[in-house]
Amino acid sequence: MNPGSWPFPRRGGNSRLALALLVSAMALPAALPNQPSLRMAHPSIVLKDEDGRNVLASAKAISTRKTCGECHDYAFITDSFHFQQGKTEMDRNLLKGHGFASFNTSPGMFGKFSILPNRQLTPATVADPADVDLTQPEWLTKCGVCHTGGGISEFDLKGRQLLSPEAKADGPLDPSYTVRDRLTGAVTPWDWHKSGVAEADCFLCHTPRASRGYRREAMAAGAFRWANNGTLANSGIVSKDAKGRFSYNRQAFNANGTVKSEVLDLSDPPLDACAQCHGFSALRADSIQPIQHADILRGAEKAGWVYNGSKISETRSPNIVGREKMDYPWDIHAAKGLGCIDCHFSPNNPGRKLQADPSKHLSYKPAGEDLAEYLKRPDHNFARGNIPPETVNITRHNTMRGCSECHDAEKAHAFLPYKAQHFKALACQTCHIPEVHFWAYRSDEWAFLMDTGASKITFRGVKGDIVDPESEVTGFKPAYVPTAARDGHLEIRPTNLITGLYWFDQAKGRPAFTWQMQKAFFLDRKAGGGWEYRPEILAAFADKEGIIDFPQARYDTPAKVALVKELLRTYAGVEAPELRAEVVPWAMSHSTMGKAQAIRDCKACHGRDSILHRAVDLVDYLPEGVPVFYGGKRVDILDRSGKEPAFDNRSLLKSFYLIGNSRVMGVEVLGWLSVAGALLFSLIHGLIRFLGASK
Repeated sequence: MNPGSWPFPRRGGNSRLALALLVSAMALPAALPNQPSLRMAHPSIVLKDEDGRNVLASAKAISTRKTCGECHDYAFITDSFHFQQGKTEMDRNLLKGHGFASFNTSPGMFGKFSILPNRQLTPATVADPADVDLTQPEWLTKCGVCHTGGGISEFDLKGRQLLSPEAKADGPLDPSYTVRDRLTGAVTPWDWHKSGVAEADCFLCHTPRASRGYRREAMAAGAFRWANNGTLANSGIVSKDAKGRFSYNRQAFNANGTVKSEVLDLSDPPLDACAQCHGFSALRADSIQPIQHADILRGAEKAGWVYNGSKISETRSPNIVGREKMDYPWDIHAAKGLGCIDCHFSPNNPGRKLQADPSKHLSYKPAGEDLAEYLKRPDHNFARGNIPPETVNITRHNTMRGCSECHDAEKAHAFLPYKAQHFKALACQTCHIPEVHFWAYRSDEWAFLMDTGASKITFRGVKGDIVDPESEVTGFKPAYVPTAARDGHLEIRPTNLITGLYWFDQAKGRPAFTWQMQKAFFLDRKAGGGWEYRPEILAAFADKEGIIDFPQARYDTPAKVALVKELLRTYAGVEAPELRAEVVPWAMSHSTMGKAQAIRDCKACHGRDSILHRAVDLVDYLPEGVPVFYGGKRVDILDRSGKEPAFDNRSLLKSFYLIGNSRVMGVEVLGWLSVAGALLFSLIHGLIRFLGASK
């Protein structure tokens, strides 16, 4: 930052007052609709390159380490989860203690196997080319659009700063310095000097006109050092020519070389900044665009939630079935004007900080912190809860306020009997998210590849293509599973279930990689980019016209399972392949309904057809004998009595007794014995009276 542009005294008594005013403005909740925003402008700054020079003079890429790091502690900020994605939690004992499978190297996407992309970061200890999947550079080209630079894109897996003299490959397979060629499978060196590193993208969250699309293009092309420039492509600060080169627009800068503060417009993260990666969010919107830059919004696709303050009945797109009767908002909190950072705040922000002090009986203290220290070192491990399956940032779970810290549930639920039992057994969302009015993932089946070279994906809650605005969006009702509350006890919570079907290499002790699946299924890629099936696959799975579409892409005979096993052994080197299914619950915390839409009928849970035991379809077809995993363990959660395999949560909820629904054999027997005993006593008593009277 240019010291001359700083509007407050650098020393003296007034500096703390000025800082207090600035932080107070930053800490205010998002402005309610039709009200002016209450915040102060960020001082004008110089945009610097990696050498510390003004980019207007050098025409080089912007360095946030040099630009933002002059006033803010860049190393402290980028040590947080959004920039590390699990890299700082690569501790086997930590992972084992939280139930992670042995093939995971971190709890975050940077090291964890996920059923959705069916990919995994290659560990630093790799010794066999057959064990190379996503190397660090390829991870960045595929995942770096959301995961915001710094940390994972500036340091190698052994903690050495990339582009520094000590940053060198430890052998030809070092995953921090290599990449697997998509066509040949060869592991080749990666040129970090050519790509540069992607420094922390402060602009993606802190500027209102951030361009995730241009950032994606730069990251996917391996032009990492230019990714932050891509984020500013819609700001008026930079321009991009036909060859993809960026230049700076001088009219966006002041005469002293600083960028105009009203053009850059740095601020607390607005709602739509979070929405770029986490799902559809808006305080008021009558049109929901679920696709941005060829990416499905992650929050929407996984749990179906929509954080939007407008009424569903006013939604023009997509085509919500029955919306004319839904005269209530998508989310009651969004309708009240709450933004993401009202709940997911910086934990050390003095204006929002959680502070437990039993000796003083304080749970919130608004003053007394060093505001200058916060401005220098704002904690970017944003407050979060602990909901399935979000294993990420496990060392920072339960750092946000719970529902009860804003709402007085005792006063709001006068109609509810046995309040304490209900509040302990049920998450608030169980009653306040009775259904979802959007679509979400149902299954991601990498066990069979379509001719795109990718998985078979099915959705729930929509009839037709998710990108077709005319498709009927019917929504869906959640499945209910027990999850750990803050104090460790189990509570029932609504979730969307996503089923993954994949092949597991028992010899290696890890899932089979996507490139191995492609070797087993295909001869080669076609000129148009598609893939050509092996004749064995066509003979076994295709219809009479030689077509394999969703109805044909299933393992409905033992012969088909045996065939793919053999192809994996022969062409992909998977010695002991096993077909597996994994059911993952994605908790619902948004799309919260108000009291008028919440569940209030006792019979909903306590009747014979309790919603808590609702059968939820998982996949179109699942062969007999396929092991099903839930929470990292093999669990009996499958109901095959219907047309399609469904989720049966009775084994998960066996510790909960639902009056009017649950049946416990011991209690049943005792009850019948009591009835029989009463009848027998009545008969004996009556017989004695009769015999006594007859004498």
